[in-house]
Amino acid sequence: MKTLIHEIGVIDKQGIKHPVNFKAGLNVVTGKSSTGKSALIEIFDYCFGSGENTIPKGVITISADIYYVALAVNEQDMVIARDPDLASKAFFRRVEAFNTTEIDRAYFNASYFRPLDEYKKHLRDFFLDIDDVDESLAARTNRRFNQKAPTPSVRSFSSYMLQHQNLVANKHALFYRFDEKAKRDQAIEHTKIFLGLVDQKFFHLYQEKERLNAEVKRLERQKETNKLTSESFKQRVGPVLSQLYASMGFKEEPLSLDKVLRHPQDAKDKLDGIIVAEKINHNSDAITQRYAQLKQARNQKTAELRQLQRQAFSINKHIHEEERFVDNVKQFSSPKHVHISASVCPFCQTEKDSLRESAEKLQQAITKVSGNLAQARPMKAKFESSLVEVQRTSEVVSRALSELNHQITEIEKNEKQLTEQKSLYESIVMQKAKLFALLDTLNMVDDSELEKETREVKKQLKQITDELKEYDVEKGLARASVKVNEYMAEIGSHFEFEASYKPINLHFSFETFDLYHLTPDDEKIYLRSMGSGANWLYCHVTLFLALHKYFAELGDKCAIPSVLFLDQPTQVYFPNFNRDNSATFEEQKNQETEQRKALHVGQSVDEDIKAVENLFSQLSIYCNDLKSNNGFSPQIIVTDHADNLTLSNGVEFESLVNGNRWRTRGLIEPVPEIKGDS
Repeated sequence: MKTLIHEIGVIDKQGIKHPVNFKAGLNVVTGKSSTGKSALIEIFDYCFGSGENTIPKGVITISADIYYVALAVNEQDMVIARDPDLASKAFFRRVEAFNTTEIDRAYFNASYFRPLDEYKKHLRDFFLDIDDVDESLAARTNRRFNQKAPTPSVRSFSSYMLQHQNLVANKHALFYRFDEKAKRDQAIEHTKIFLGLVDQKFFHLYQEKERLNAEVKRLERQKETNKLTSESFKQRVGPVLSQLYASMGFKEEPLSLDKVLRHPQDAKDKLDGIIVAEKINHNSDAITQRYAQLKQARNQKTAELRQLQRQAFSINKHIHEEERFVDNVKQFSSPKHVHISASVCPFCQTEKDSLRESAEKLQQAITKVSGNLAQARPMKAKFESSLVEVQRTSEVVSRALSELNHQITEIEKNEKQLTEQKSLYESIVMQKAKLFALLDTLNMVDDSELEKETREVKKQLKQITDELKEYDVEKGLARASVKVNEYMAEIGSHFEFEASYKPINLHFSFETFDLYHLTPDDEKIYLRSMGSGANWLYCHVTLFLALHKYFAELGDKCAIPSVLFLDQPTQVYFPNFNRDNSATFEEQKNQETEQRKALHVGQSVDEDIKAVENLFSQLSIYCNDLKSNNGFSPQIIVTDHADNLTLSNGVEFESLVNGNRWRTRGLIEPVPEIKGDS
């Protein structure tokens, strides 16, 4: 997202404003130690919604009453600010056109401060139009209070924008805030949103897809339930139909069971013409034969059930025996020692060894038997499985027996009613009504409507699936990674990596956020395995320049602000500059030269200055090229000690500094002696 910082500043407790102005493209804030250079990135982060105030403690934090940032997002100017005494609130004010002369203490009226969470959401709306990122509503119901998944936050943007002093050349970390796993995972998860690969509709489609999938499963379950219900009722139709035919005296079935089950409604219509008083055969013994068949079937089922009950009893007995056997084996132990006295003849006093030999054989036999018993494999599990199987079969047989008993009882009940001079046809009508009730139930479980509804839902599901395919997030992330890798190859070729990493072949993945150098032998060398601070610095710079080049090409599709802070990147060349108190950069260079001579350091200051000049040259070339190609360039703000550099593209270094040279002054004048605001 096209973003430009106009000004970062502090209003102190006396109401005095201390502004730092910036322009499009590359900006350099240069100066000696403890002037507040590193405070700028922290002030921006704090004003951009950080819940923690990490501005270095010192004269700035002691003096500050208000921290503010004036910026434009897609040419919409705004001022954001924080009052360190109101940690839970932040200031937001939209303006037609930013005018630095309007900024004073009175400008930050209390009515423009709002709760921090509300402020971050409001600020996010300038970059993103998204409210719900749940792909699964079912997952939402498992969260406390049915909470939505965390939506993208402006805080995630800072991972792509800020390279702090302790991060810009770090071999263990690439992105700000990624040391906290939850924030890292959230930023990675939301990348597809930031890159414009998905929008709000994508998540609503996913939610609808989940709902329709659940609906299809519900309909399928309903069909299965109907099938089971239908089968249950079909099994009940046969006996009732046979009973009805037998009561009518029919020897042959006028309408087969298959036909009745195949077309229940048609069967009802036909049976209405068959089951009439005129067609009753009073001389038929059909009901008697059926009664005899049912009793015979009951006897068979009874015998089958008794046999199963005996099996269950026998298996239970074996289980108990097994348990008793295992307990006895645990208690059994063979004798450790056998003491045998020799037998002596009372007459000749001759000793006999036969008893000793027999005892030793007995001991060996006992030991072997006890060993075999100890190794005996238990059978309890197999017995229990057999018991369960027998019990299940018994339940089936028992239900069948109950049904037979019911049918026999029905016949006996009807016979009794006949002896009491009640009408046979009345009994038949009752049986017919029972049969028709079963057939009506079968009609109700007709799956034709369910099939129609299922087809319609599946049609909707296919439409949504096709729409989701158009997003193709996985391929989009892969294409983005390829693009960034191409840009890193070109950008990295201009930096002074060590010879062992030339030509540099960096690879980055938007799915894992890993960065590695791929050797000609396809060996992956991750950042943490590289040596030299310069290599680490160039990996960071190469990656972030490539990322912002890709973001700039995406234009308004990309939500990530086009701003990049690099805090003291040259520290890898001049680590002693953190004690830089010289009036000029030339003076500090001379001191560094003398120190290196005294310490016999082989690398000359001039060689390092050339590397630093190349770094700034490449940053300048990068911004100018993107401005030429895209109409705008990411804004890069570098805070560093380096000064008076000669750039290879002819750009005057002074134009990049633009008055932000802090050798005789700091962010808050005069230059404090307190260390920490470096």
